[in-house]
Amino acid sequence: MERLRREWVGVVLGWAVVVALGYVGLARVWPGYAGRWLGLTAVFSLYSWWMTWRALPENHREDETAVLPALGWGNRLTLLRGLLISLTAGFLFSPWPAGWLGWLPAVFYVLSDVADYLDGYVARVTNHATRLGGRLDMTFDGLGVLVVTALAIWYGQLPLWYLLIGLGRYLFLAGLAWRQRRGLPIYEMPFSWHRRIFAGFQMACLSVVLWPIVPAAGATIAGTVFGLATTASFGRDWLVTIGRIDPDSARYRLWQGRLYRWTAVYLPPYLRVGVLVCMAFIYSRMANPVRPSAWVTLFTGWGLPRPELWAAFWAVIGVIATGMVSLGVMGRVAALVLVFPIGFDTVTRGLHWENGLALAFVCTLMLLGTGLVSLWQPEERYVFWQAGDSVQ
Repeated sequence: MERLRREWVGVVLGWAVVVALGYVGLARVWPGYAGRWLGLTAVFSLYSWWMTWRALPENHREDETAVLPALGWGNRLTLLRGLLISLTAGFLFSPWPAGWLGWLPAVFYVLSDVADYLDGYVARVTNHATRLGGRLDMTFDGLGVLVVTALAIWYGQLPLWYLLIGLGRYLFLAGLAWRQRRGLPIYEMPFSWHRRIFAGFQMACLSVVLWPIVPAAGATIAGTVFGLATTASFGRDWLVTIGRIDPDSARYRLWQGRLYRWTAVYLPPYLRVGVLVCMAFIYSRMANPVRPSAWVTLFTGWGLPRPELWAAFWAVIGVIATGMVSLGVMGRVAALVLVFPIGFDTVTRGLHWENGLALAFVCTLMLLGTGLVSLWQPEERYVFWQAGDSVQ
């Protein structure tokens, strides 16, 4: 433990140096708000340090009791997530910075997502997966979602009610604590692939809504789709935890199978047809579908080189991705690609029924897959795969 505490001190010192350097840089380019950024970053950093210190005795493998003397690279990556989330939190309650500085919150959170993807893999391949890592991972999952949700609401990208989703984990833990005080039973939650998938898409969505080029209307639609999935997952987990649902019962498995078939097998083909219809209307609204002039103007304003070429490229990609979604060929990937041309249409024309529905449909297909009568779905094996596991 003594060696582990010394490493914790080293992490804290390195963390503090990064924050100090960030403040020095922001004081030059964002002088009116650098002090506020430093104060908020410090608060979230102190919370992260305290949570890590408290959990140090859990730095042991799941089936062992001996405390490991080093944090390990997996836990270090998890702590890097905590640092990046703290840096993101510093932008709360300040205006959205202009220019390149406005991208920093999104960049910090995207990097934290990358670290989240890698930390478990690194811990498994180095045989250093610990209870400490699991606790920190859940802590920073909840903290990151809360910070980015609050920031997106502050920037006007998401509606105020979305804060309930950001507070989801903390409301869940508060409910468990309330049951413990009353002496009520708490049941263990089994592993759920869909919980993991929905949480992953939720975090990815929150990364994107902080992009300065994303319209608020599109962010709200995508956030609502992914937020509803996350809420449904939280609701199911809560009912399991309080004993209202027995996940091992035959009755539950029967209804779970029916729900899966209706949502992930039978519903997606109708959504694919809906995407085809909506995209046909979107392209029919363009004077030149091969090289949309509104997109050329948009890309010119963004300072992209050869905006005409970029407009033609995305117009063609939109047609190809629409065909792939309609046929169920790498449907989740194609649905993700379609977010871009739908987004360009929303930015240039405003929100209309066709681009709004198209965005809702492709987000739902990313969550559920393309279902029945899909020609080729190679991405499915990766959706249900953890880094570090072999792909069958």
